[in-house]
Amino acid sequence: MYNQQILNGILGKGFGLFSNQNETKNGKQLRYERIKKFLLKPHFNGFTKDDLFIMQFIKKGWGHDIAALSNMAEALTNLAVHDPKNKEYQLLLQEVLDRAIHPKVNPYRKNIENVTSFGKYGYYLEHLNIILGAYQRIIGDDHLELYKRVSQHLFDNSMSYANYHADLLPNVNMKWSADQAAIIYSLWLFDQNNKTVFCKELNQKWLKYMKEKGIHRETGLFKTEVLGTRKYSHQPRGSALSYLVHYMGRFAPKEAKIQWNLYKKQMMIRVMGKTGFREYLPDYEAAWSPDSGPIIAGIGIAATGLALNAASTIRDKKIYKALGKSMNPVYSILSKGNSLPGVNKISRIGTDLLSSSIWLNAETKIDWYR
Repeated sequence: MYNQQILNGILGKGFGLFSNQNETKNGKQLRYERIKKFLLKPHFNGFTKDDLFIMQFIKKGWGHDIAALSNMAEALTNLAVHDPKNKEYQLLLQEVLDRAIHPKVNPYRKNIENVTSFGKYGYYLEHLNIILGAYQRIIGDDHLELYKRVSQHLFDNSMSYANYHADLLPNVNMKWSADQAAIIYSLWLFDQNNKTVFCKELNQKWLKYMKEKGIHRETGLFKTEVLGTRKYSHQPRGSALSYLVHYMGRFAPKEAKIQWNLYKKQMMIRVMGKTGFREYLPDYEAAWSPDSGPIIAGIGIAATGLALNAASTIRDKKIYKALGKSMNPVYSILSKGNSLPGVNKISRIGTDLLSSSIWLNAETKIDWYR
């Protein structure tokens, strides 16, 4: 049963690295409660448009469901590492995994334990593997065999290509470097949990490839997509870089810091006193997409929201605070959207389960293996 006094006590003490501002505490509590309500809702049968902003426009949600669950898992693990006596976090983490392997979320549409070949579903599997890593870290080994199988598949698929990038989706000729960073991070978690060196070879070869063939020459930033199948493939994109730095910050912290500093130099901007990140470089013309979210006065919504998570991972407190200062007033308005006529749909941009999970992950950040 939910205990408001316990939650208030946790929030009052402040958890994670970046919990000093009173304004963030109310938002943090709202985000936690939003996620908790979703996870404890009985009879889960998939995500809806009330859960994910994108599903108002794209019914299948473009993988935002598993990405939301992955960030929930990281956030709940942050909380559980900080306060291991609070069993509520374990309960919620179990619910995250149950939803991640549910046939309405997993692309195999059946019991995942019965899947004999994982195929080219690297995007789903990268996030599932992160969830399995979080689960093992906090709860235990009862899903270890599945964890081993997914990890081995992602490793083998990545190593089978000269570019060291796993397939992300069947029948889609596209490989984002940010997703490969998430895959390697998931294998790094396996190593940390099981005292192995599973990801070392892949990590080294992928970084070598990116430094030699995956660099945008004018900026030094990593390119977005390595197969060159999209107009933007050879461009750095804000949403991809924010995502990439967050995951690289664990398994390759020095290289992640280099990319972060270049990213700030090339794509961080201030508009009307607000700090944010571009989705595209100033000289590159492109419209917003479901990946980027809206782009307002040059600031990419996804790039900026994900940058908050990257800043906390990289321990850049100055930029974290600047982004939070810009985002908190907007969140405060959007969180009241349900009571404002005509604002409900728009409000979900910043308050749906994906954005709430990413933000909670950022503001509770802690070293799991200290």
